[in-house]
Amino acid sequence: MNPLKYFFLIACFWVATVTAQTQTEKIDALVQSYAKLGRFNGNVAVARKGHIVFARSYGLADREFDIPNTQDTRFRIASLTKQFTAVLILQLAESGQLDLHAPITRYLPYYKKELAEKITIHHLLTHTAGLPDYTERDDFFTEISKRQYDHREFIQKFCSDTLLHEPGTQYKYSNAGYYLLGGIIEEVTHDTYANVLQKKILDVLHMQNTGMETPERLIKNRAKGYNYGPSGYSNAEYIDISSTIFSAGAMYSTTGDLLKWDKALFSNKLLSAKSTEMMFTPFSSNYGYGVGTIKSFVPDLKTEVHFVFHQGAINGFRSVMTHVVNEDLVILLLCNTFEADPNPVSNGIFALLHGLPYSFAGEEK
Repeated sequence: MNPLKYFFLIACFWVATVTAQTQTEKIDALVQSYAKLGRFNGNVAVARKGHIVFARSYGLADREFDIPNTQDTRFRIASLTKQFTAVLILQLAESGQLDLHAPITRYLPYYKKELAEKITIHHLLTHTAGLPDYTERDDFFTEISKRQYDHREFIQKFCSDTLLHEPGTQYKYSNAGYYLLGGIIEEVTHDTYANVLQKKILDVLHMQNTGMETPERLIKNRAKGYNYGPSGYSNAEYIDISSTIFSAGAMYSTTGDLLKWDKALFSNKLLSAKSTEMMFTPFSSNYGYGVGTIKSFVPDLKTEVHFVFHQGAINGFRSVMTHVVNEDLVILLLCNTFEADPNPVSNGIFALLHGLPYSFAGEEK
C-alpha cells in the first residue's frame, strides 16, 4: 500500500501538552472506541525518547480459540518490511559491495537486459524505476499469490514488465522494485535474504520476535489474519507471502521489536550518519529509501516538523508506523483485521498527544 495516502491529514498539527496519566486514559478510550466497532484489532505502542509511554493490546489473535492479542503477539508487518530492505542495501553500499547509482544489470545478470541497463538501485529504493506494481494485476490475489515460486523465477515472470515511464522521471509505488532489491541482496551476498536479515539486523538488535514468514514455518504467538464485513469476521485468504511478496513485505514482528528497530535506526547503530541521512531525504513524492519522509512547516509552532513514516497492508493485516523526528516520538499500530484501517487511530493518537481536537470512532466528520 502507498504509505503517503493518509499521512497529510496530520502534517500541519501544532503542539500542546497533556499530563501523562490523562494521555494513557485518553489513548485507551480512543482505541477502545474503534475496537468496539470492529474498526481496530491489534496492538498499539507509543514511545517518546526511547521510552514506552503507552502499550496495549485489543481484540483477538485467534478468533476460533478466543486467544487475545498480547504484547508478545506477532503480526505480519507488510510494507514496513521495505525499511529493512533499504537498510540492508545501504549496508552493502557502505561495505563497497554495490553502487547505488550503478545499473542493476551489474547485480542481476539474469534480469531483462534492456530494463536492467536503465534502472539503478537508487531508482528501486525511491519507487522511480517506472516498474508496474504486480500486486495491481487482476490475477495477483486470485491466482499468482497462492502459488510458490523461487525468487529468480518470480522476478523474471512478474517484475520485468514494460516500464511505465523512464527511470528517475516519476514516482510510482511498486512492490516489484523492492522485490528486485531482495534479489540483488541474495545475488551480492550469495545467501538468502532471510539469512542476511537475521545476521545483519535481527541478531544485532536482539529482535527475537521478528523474521521472514514462510508457509511451512511454525511461528509461535502468530496472529491469524481476518477480514471484517457486514456478516462479521472471516479468515483472510491464503497468500504465499515468502515467494510472492518477499523483501517487499513478508516480515512479521511485534510492537516491542519494532520499537527496538526504530531506536537503532535513528541512532546510527545500523548505518552511518551519511547513509541514514540519505535514507530519510525525500527524492520524489516525499519518499526516501524505504520510508515516506516529510518536513512540514507548522504555523502554530513557527517551526518545521520532520515526519518519517510508512504503512502496510497484506491479506488479513494492516500496519502503520510514524516517527516524529523533532520530538523523538513514535506511534505504532499493528492490526490483524484488514478492513480495520489503523490510520484514523494513529492520527487520533497524534492529535490527542498534541492537544488537538480528535474524534471517537463513529463521530468523525
